[in-house]
Amino acid sequence: MTSENQMIDNTASRPASWWLRVWRNQSLRTILFMLLRIVLFVVMAYLLSKAMRWLMPFESLPPGKAMTVSGTELWLRGLRSLVPTVMAYWLLVRFVERRKVTELAPGKFLTHSAVGWLVGTATLLIAAGAMAVAGAYRVQGINSDVYLAGPLVVLGILPGITEEIVARGILFRVVEDGLGTWVALVISAALFGFGHMANPNATVWSSVAIAIEAGLLLGMAYAWTRSLWFCMGLHAAWNFTQGPLLGIPVSGFELKGLLASTTQGPALLSGGEFGAEASIVTVIVCVTLAGFFTRKAIDQGQIKPPVWRRDRKSATTPANATEAAA
Repeated sequence: MTSENQMIDNTASRPASWWLRVWRNQSLRTILFMLLRIVLFVVMAYLLSKAMRWLMPFESLPPGKAMTVSGTELWLRGLRSLVPTVMAYWLLVRFVERRKVTELAPGKFLTHSAVGWLVGTATLLIAAGAMAVAGAYRVQGINSDVYLAGPLVVLGILPGITEEIVARGILFRVVEDGLGTWVALVISAALFGFGHMANPNATVWSSVAIAIEAGLLLGMAYAWTRSLWFCMGLHAAWNFTQGPLLGIPVSGFELKGLLASTTQGPALLSGGEFGAEASIVTVIVCVTLAGFFTRKAIDQGQIKPPVWRRDRKSATTPANATEAAA
């Protein structure tokens, strides 16, 4: 009897295996689930992209030539680019996270995307106006024969949707679930900025500028509104206003805009060949607006702490304390 009890005691005192300790730790489980979701999204998006390219075997085109495509082919190419990212995100939320896709609620599509579009347009107009006052941007006339449909789809709608799903829907939102709002903001902004490093005429400064202006602006826009529609509208309008309308290079890509214009002067003011996104003027305008979004997010209680702080807080609530005492 004594030896049997001793065996039971030894078994009870034996340390749990590492995976069991991880599973029992709520914070670690949340972080592992965070990483799992990111990996699953990448895999699903890759497989769906392969499937769409098999179903629509269009020749791959560089951005400059893709913007000249018109008619049905333009929209089919756009659909081929959109479906993998959108479908992978929907599948992740509905079947892995097991919730409604509230950040893309159909009822919010018109109002949130329209307001986002207005904010994005106004932001670039203010930045371009400030650059003009500083002598870094000059309008010479109007191009009456400019083609806008291709640039609207290729530079506006497609990156506005796909990049926001990846940068804000995955990198910001999912990381925020585990590491909190501020860490998610830094990570998503840095990856978003340096994701443009391979663009034409990109420099380290242009990537840092995009991380600061667009990464912070769009990250805090999502933190405040919790709406990807708003971020998509803002992002799409930003690109469309900057390039097809104002005639300024968009993230290093030059194109013919509605306004015949030039940027001039020191690259720090004009953005150089990369465009207005590398201008310190645009950085200041966007950081100011990001500060407004941040204040709104804080006031409305939209800032999430890291999961281990949330666990500690929930463990010390009156309800939990009463259960522990009982």
